[in-house]
Amino acid sequence: MIRIVAPVLIVLAIGAGIGLAGVGLSQVLGWSSALSMSSSSTGAPQTASVSMPRDVGTVQSLNFEPATVTIAKGGKVTWTNNDPLAHTVSSTSVPSGAQSFESGNMVGNATYTVTFTVDGTYYYNCAYHIWMHGTVIVTG
Repeated sequence: MIRIVAPVLIVLAIGAGIGLAGVGLSQVLGWSSALSMSSSSTGAPQTASVSMPRDVGTVQSLNFEPATVTIAKGGKVTWTNNDPLAHTVSSTSVPSGAQSFESGNMVGNATYTVTFTVDGTYYYNCAYHIWMHGTVIVTG
């Protein structure tokens, strides 16, 4: 069996050279990223997305996805309900000086966004489904 390795190395070398010119290998090969985040000087992303997956309201092994996110101070988290059942995003504990948050009913594909201006750890849940809980960590 013959393995052809050279073309891959050539593509990588070309990609690296182009990368130095401001174009990444992913652009050369047409790759795209499904997750887009901007970062702050602390290295934490400025934005995060959290999903309420289909069946999360009836399958207790499911939860907010991801259950924990870390963002920079001043960043935003957007929750999207991908389940046909109604859900909420309700803070249960917030750092001193921070505002609590409550989405109200979120039905099918509804979104809710919160901007976090106080660093610390925030805990939240769905008021209707006690197994659904999550954490937002905000770094200064």
